[in-house]
Amino acid sequence: MEKEELILRNKFLDLARNAYFKNIVTHSTFLNLYEQTIFEMIQNELPNIKSVMFGGYSEAERKIVCFYCDKKPDFDMLECISIAPSNKKFAEELSHRDFLGAIMNLGIERHMIGDICVVDNIAHIITFKSMSDTIINELGTVKHTKVVLNKESIDYLKTVNRSEYKKINIPSERLDSVIGSIYNISRSKVNMYIDAGRVFINSKQCLSHSMKVKNGDIITVRGLGRARFLCISSMSRKGRLFAETEVFR
Repeated sequence: MEKEELILRNKFLDLARNAYFKNIVTHSTFLNLYEQTIFEMIQNELPNIKSVMFGGYSEAERKIVCFYCDKKPDFDMLECISIAPSNKKFAEELSHRDFLGAIMNLGIERHMIGDICVVDNIAHIITFKSMSDTIINELGTVKHTKVVLNKESIDYLKTVNRSEYKKINIPSERLDSVIGSIYNISRSKVNMYIDAGRVFINSKQCLSHSMKVKNGDIITVRGLGRARFLCISSMSRKGRLFAETEVFR
């Protein structure tokens, strides 16, 4: 293991041991997909303890891992905040990066923030309850746009339309073909993402260019986004496949 992986492994082991020996619930900070892969790799090293990962809603990318003995945690340590322009008419077009940058400029580190879902220029952000008041009280602008912040039910994200459907035309269900068609990039560019370890299937790192994508698989390309491969809907006369995908915003 690399040094970074060893540090993360030891953190997981400490959390698991504390939960086991003290019979309490412990949890990590928010993990990116690579860190989630490390956790999956070292699960057999953990004591006889239960664990579960959650990020606020079922399709969350960034998640915390909780360790517990008996009762499954209810994740009441998480909270959802909405950040919206105070005047929609004069607001700039705000992106995921804009909202994240504004929060990190408050001195809040990335691992304290979960997913940021931007819909209709409004961000819905998962964070810890211990951080939400700081964000609400101190964040006044994103870029040059004044914003208003409110706490909202974490269940609200289940109702937000965070995706759009896209039909793609591919020669096969190979991973590199699927990614190239979803994001309209060349095969060589796709291969660069895969070789750099930036591609994940169902939260697990994938280094295989030729892996066959299955119905329901969630494909994440760090730097591009996430999409769900739904199904093959039809085939052309020349044998090319038409597939349905769901691309998350």
